[in-house]
Amino acid sequence: MKIVIVGSEGFIGRTLVRDMLRDGNEVVGVDIPAHSPVADAGFTYLCADRLDSKALEGADGMALLAAKRPIGGFTLDDYFGNIGIVQKNLDLALDSGITNVVFASSISVYSGEKLPWTETDYSVPLNMYGASKLACENIGLLLSRTKGLRFKALRFGHVVGPNEKNGFFVNLTVQNAREKKTQTIYGSGEQKRHYLAVPDVSRAVLCALKKPDEWGVYNIGMERTYTNNEVVETVNRVFDNEGNAVHDTSKQMVGGDDGMSVMKAREKLGFTAAYDLEKTFLYIKSELK
Repeated sequence: MKIVIVGSEGFIGRTLVRDMLRDGNEVVGVDIPAHSPVADAGFTYLCADRLDSKALEGADGMALLAAKRPIGGFTLDDYFGNIGIVQKNLDLALDSGITNVVFASSISVYSGEKLPWTETDYSVPLNMYGASKLACENIGLLLSRTKGLRFKALRFGHVVGPNEKNGFFVNLTVQNAREKKTQTIYGSGEQKRHYLAVPDVSRAVLCALKKPDEWGVYNIGMERTYTNNEVVETVNRVFDNEGNAVHDTSKQMVGGDDGMSVMKAREKLGFTAAYDLEKTFLYIKSELK
């Protein structure tokens, strides 16, 4: 296939580019930097401000990954910025004859205590980032109903991988374990999260692109949720820092439990996560050497 990857220089984009090229596909990468470090005969790079429909002609699909993420705050301008990115690229896709589009959405679109969340649940996102993802989904689904787009929104769990920006619980846990520091777990540590390894993110996008006639929303995550205690225990075991954790019951982790049903992705896209929690951290360890 010839695939356009918008956001090719991002955390997920770099892995997807590598996997697409490894499998013999042709890739057009699109991002903000003026130049890309990727050097491959099957790879073409375009700066986002130079992208037009002519440059996309002949492509079999688009992976739409680019977005402002909630790192260091997320404003109303960021909300509209994410919507603008999606609207612009979907218009370009349709103008160039691309209907097979995969969009990187998020578990952040969900809220509520009734678990697991399913794709048909009505939910109000708990933050502006989630609201922006839900708005982008609705634009894609509208164009699927009215313009023939085959828009697949993949609602990723909490994505875990090497070289992710620091500041999140998992990344701090890995950093502490590598430095043989004690990891503090706030509260009981029984708070549950639904995770996804970045190689499985790439596989999910590839599975979705290979279903050009499918459209809709799909939850993408590991086969089950994991508690904060399990995360710390697994990280410390993999990075040879076993037992080096303490609980601080005077503070609580922000937010409640989350978790999604992943049956639809298995049935409609043929995707099942290959990485559990331990395999994910073994992969991270190998990549960080």
